[in-house]
Amino acid sequence: MKVLNLKPTKGVSRENFIFRGIMELSIWDLGGQQLYMDRYFSEKQRELVFSEVMTAVFMVDSAAEEPKLKDIFDNFMKYIFEFSPEIDMVYVLLNKIDLQESKEDEVYEFLVEDMTDDLKSRVAFTPVSVKEGSAQHRLIEILDYKIQQNTLALQRLGKIRHMLDEMKLTTLSEYFLFNQPDGLLIASTLGKFEHKPLQFMKFELGTLDSNIYQIFTKIMNLSDSAISPLELSTVIYESDNNYILVREVSNGSVLMIVTKSKNEETFITILNSFNGEEFKNLKKFLNKNEF
Repeated sequence: MKVLNLKPTKGVSRENFIFRGIMELSIWDLGGQQLYMDRYFSEKQRELVFSEVMTAVFMVDSAAEEPKLKDIFDNFMKYIFEFSPEIDMVYVLLNKIDLQESKEDEVYEFLVEDMTDDLKSRVAFTPVSVKEGSAQHRLIEILDYKIQQNTLALQRLGKIRHMLDEMKLTTLSEYFLFNQPDGLLIASTLGKFEHKPLQFMKFELGTLDSNIYQIFTKIMNLSDSAISPLELSTVIYESDNNYILVREVSNGSVLMIVTKSKNEETFITILNSFNGEEFKNLKKFLNKNEF
């Protein structure tokens, strides 16, 4: 999300997060300086670094001269297949193609030199740009493919889609469930829904709480009413022809509802559905399955 001023990784950076709200990932970002490379490939550490890997991504600066790149890449390929033999494909991202001095074609030829046909079939090269967002988009494609290979993730996704379809039938509206941290779509009643790289929707309804609560408190004081805790869970927008409702479903997901028409009956039906069994079941399922 913030890449323009990103500093080089020192050693190994580890981070856990939930992708599309249905699959937990543990990311190991390996710093590319030679000092760290020597450690990764050392007899003491290489099994720790390269074992039990689900997805292997090798990023290359295609605009820089790196004399040892071939040796680094060959070692990476050797140990990733030795210690994680279940990997079927290694993804190589040729970065910085937005720069005029980028030489992604030459870098590709350099990396595949002397590579066997069998090994070539297990490597996917993609020219990308972190600055322009195509690198992030490619990573999303790779992880989406992993979801398709993950039985539990598919079962979870199927259950969520079924619940959204049930809610659609009772309210005659379209439903879109987003993963709150990154804004990526989890499921929708319109099937797959694409939006451009680096234009992810991020809902932070709670950021409005402080201002609204201050106003709410003053109103309650003026009316001599008791002040109860205020939780902001729903935001309502409207266009000329539709209502758009955004509601937090769990700590990690947000539901967007787009009505097919703009009338009072439809609006009230959706508000009533928040107290219905379908919505309660969706909320219960998402909270139960949070990682």
